[in-house]
Amino acid sequence: MDNAWKTLRYLETEPTARKYLAACYHDMGVEHADRLAFQQSSRFLFLWKQARHFYTTSAVADLSIQPLLLFYGCSHLLKGMLLTRDPYYPQNSRVLQHGVTTRKLKRNAYLLMEDEIRPQKEGFFAQLAQAFQLSPLQDRYLVHDLFSSIPIVSDSYRIATDKPCNWIPLRIDQISRDDMVRITFPEKMDGPLSYSTETFIQYIRRLTPSFCNLEKLNGEMGKNIKELTLPQCALSELDQHPLFRLHNNILFFWNGSASSLPLPEWASHYLLLYLLSMLCRYETEWWGELTLSHGLVERYLVEHFLDYHTNTFPSVIKKHFQRNHPMPLPSLPSDPY
Repeated sequence: MDNAWKTLRYLETEPTARKYLAACYHDMGVEHADRLAFQQSSRFLFLWKQARHFYTTSAVADLSIQPLLLFYGCSHLLKGMLLTRDPYYPQNSRVLQHGVTTRKLKRNAYLLMEDEIRPQKEGFFAQLAQAFQLSPLQDRYLVHDLFSSIPIVSDSYRIATDKPCNWIPLRIDQISRDDMVRITFPEKMDGPLSYSTETFIQYIRRLTPSFCNLEKLNGEMGKNIKELTLPQCALSELDQHPLFRLHNNILFFWNGSASSLPLPEWASHYLLLYLLSMLCRYETEWWGELTLSHGLVERYLVEHFLDYHTNTFPSVIKKHFQRNHPMPLPSLPSDPY
């Protein structure tokens, strides 16, 4: 997380914030890009600055209030990300609403994994979904699906629920020639990994978004076993594919149904933090039992998720910048604070 914050602090002055926004808006072909960048630069820089303070405060806060701090920190980062795509945000007061809702009254025997979050037609989440082409949105997202959609949390999810997770870690081997890597898929009797090699290739390419196609990456699939050979530098491109996630040089493959593809990490994190922050604020008895006692196994999963979010979400935002906008963000010296 530290390196991401050092980089994002580049945006915490008015001249650099304005320069970066102007580059984004010019790249989009927006009229009056410089004027709009000037108008949004103060909002933009204070979003990053306040987000950083939310995260640093959360790092020393008790678990009982961490979700509240992280939800607003996450929201500020996503608002900053949205401003790079939407120079007119916020257009009205409706888009300032969270854009999601959850059950208002919890049953006495409340089970976290059986709860759900519902996107609304208007609000912040709908604005994000439109800007980052997250469609079609489902009517509701089940909590257990959201936890299982995050690869690094999958072990905690399995321990807390006794349910298998669809993320499969892949073997990556360096090939000396031309700085290539070989990705080997394990043999499986279920899910897409059970397909024949030819069908598997077609399946991957069918779900490949336009900004990342395997032919462009010079990928080659093995004849008899499922292997993908591609340049080392293409791993970050593969991370944009809906079936893959790259984290700390570990590549995961989604071996689940194509009809239930995982949400992008920014969306899963936002929805989960919204629910946890609501529990923190309004379901104090249940939340107190979770955080102050050791009677609920969900505590292990929640703590793992919050730790993972704190340490990685700024990097998720940084990757969006590096991916979608040409202006480089420099690495800065160590944070003195």
